[in-house]
Amino acid sequence: MIVDFDSDATELLLNPRLAADARDALVALARDVPTPPAHVWFATSGSAGAPKLVALAKRALLASAEAANRHLEANARDVWVHALPLVHVAGIGILARARLSGARVVGAHDADGMPPRWDPAAFRDTIDRAGGTLTAIVPTQLHDLLARKLPAPASLRAVIVGGGAIAPESYRAGRALGWPLLPSYGATETGSQVATASLASLASSDDEPPALTPLPHATVRTDGGRIAVRATSLLTGYASTANDAPRLIDPKVDGWWISADRGRATDAGLRVDGREDDVVKCRGEAVSLTDLEARLTALAAAHGVDAALLAEPDARDQHRICLVVAGTISDAARQLRAHFDADAAPWERIARIVAVDAIPRSPLGKVRRAALRERVNA
Repeated sequence: MIVDFDSDATELLLNPRLAADARDALVALARDVPTPPAHVWFATSGSAGAPKLVALAKRALLASAEAANRHLEANARDVWVHALPLVHVAGIGILARARLSGARVVGAHDADGMPPRWDPAAFRDTIDRAGGTLTAIVPTQLHDLLARKLPAPASLRAVIVGGGAIAPESYRAGRALGWPLLPSYGATETGSQVATASLASLASSDDEPPALTPLPHATVRTDGGRIAVRATSLLTGYASTANDAPRLIDPKVDGWWISADRGRATDAGLRVDGREDDVVKCRGEAVSLTDLEARLTALAAAHGVDAALLAEPDARDQHRICLVVAGTISDAARQLRAHFDADAAPWERIARIVAVDAIPRSPLGKVRRAALRERVNA
């Protein structure tokens, strides 16, 4: 499954691991919302609930690819080693960059666009055998390479790290092993990366992750502390069924897309401080806690369990989902976990259960997540 950039067809890319009902709903949404030709629909998670569809023009994806190639000084002598799903904008982005630069791409994907089961040693060996010069990974994959203490192949000249921030200790460990790490910032809505550390940063001895340089096609600023982007790669719009009328909604304001990420844009570059909303990254995937909480609420009522969810920081997965129950971890709580996991994507599944005396809630019943975190950590 590869996007045909020469076709006027509009294509839908969905993760095969999504629950069947979620996939069916997104397929119906893409079918019912009028879309201009030559677009690609990508699924992403937002703070308002269920996964939503983002429409990106194929020309926007190619604009992103051209800018990334310029930033990386990429050309036909490069070899991309591809270990990202093709259902993500970052995965398609690698194919678009190679298409424009003439670079070779190494990496198998199945019919659904998914790479083989992740194996850090095999990934490193593939780069070495192929003479790979460029690749892109998420922080979870970087963690696994570091956990094995795998040195970077000599041929590799740049590793784009997206899908979440790199912890300073991981950056230091990666650079010590020779991995040429270039942290980046982007989103589905921006057509992949819009700000990435420069190649010149690889010559620095600084132990801290470098500031991110806006790519040639993008302007980045902060708006009330939130990162705002204007670029030729921005989304056309979101699919919406508001008021029962399927339509395409353009969220941009005067050409700017305002993210839910907080950051600081200065002359030195962009620094990303984290999310403003209830979306967290798990294994590089955007996960809406609001969405998960809504699914949990219905199941918890059926099982007679007062429960809530927390996203706990994790060195490997960025975050893991924790089920918090009031009282004790009963058989009903364990059954609740099993039923929740049955319909969850792998990265959304519950990693552990903890019990507290009571779930702190607002007068309207909303979980007070900060107070809940304090109880769990007490």
